[in-house]
Amino acid sequence: MTALYEMRGHTALLTLNDPERRNALSRLIVRQMLEHLERAQSEGARGIVITGEGKSFCSGANMDDLRDGWMAGNEPSTDPTLLFRALVEMPIPVIAAVNGPAVGGGFELTMCCDLVVASESAWFALPEIGLGVIPNTALALLPRLIGVRKSLELILKREKLSSLLAMNLGLVNEIVPVGSEIETALSIANNIHSGATPSALAVAKKTFRTHNAINWELVRSSLHEVDRSEWDEGLIAFTTHKPFNHEKFWLKK
Repeated sequence: MTALYEMRGHTALLTLNDPERRNALSRLIVRQMLEHLERAQSEGARGIVITGEGKSFCSGANMDDLRDGWMAGNEPSTDPTLLFRALVEMPIPVIAAVNGPAVGGGFELTMCCDLVVASESAWFALPEIGLGVIPNTALALLPRLIGVRKSLELILKREKLSSLLAMNLGLVNEIVPVGSEIETALSIANNIHSGATPSALAVAKKTFRTHNAINWELVRSSLHEVDRSEWDEGLIAFTTHKPFNHEKFWLKK
């Protein structure tokens, strides 16, 4: 299993489990995560904690699947946008326990959670536009979290954020010593649901979403508006560790 499911008391612990690929999101991980979210609700989980196996939280998208045309497909069971939307729309609290780098789609995954606990060694980055693609989910969620100017700065400059910088911006709620992020997140989840009623939690989250509505169809479709030749060039540059010649695309305009 590339995504593990475990009940810890009344909280479901979901673990991205592909450490060799630094837990990069893949078709299989997305499918299994969606299944685990359904299972958590059907089994009456009162909260969800998401973490990564090994030294990474999530390094973005799986390169093998991208080369295989993953994002050009329309299979709902493997659509990362649907996973992100499902997380945002969970009626129970969802907490990210970030144990290491959260890059690209991994950073976006944390944005879809209600709260974020990060280890001292965790860091965050959105490198997408440097690779000929866009962080489509971050474009919708990030301004709601930290405002327009800082969001554009992170997206355009593609700089790496430490846990401390991320917390100062409001992207992380708590920083903890390495190795204690899961237990801290589980404790927070327990404190939330043990001191609230299920209806109040669900309605509070639903009302919050209504006030901060997201056009998920635009999130999904915007990814395909980018020139595919730029995307392909970026993928080659990333996987072969060769320089990306951005200039040639400017000259084509």
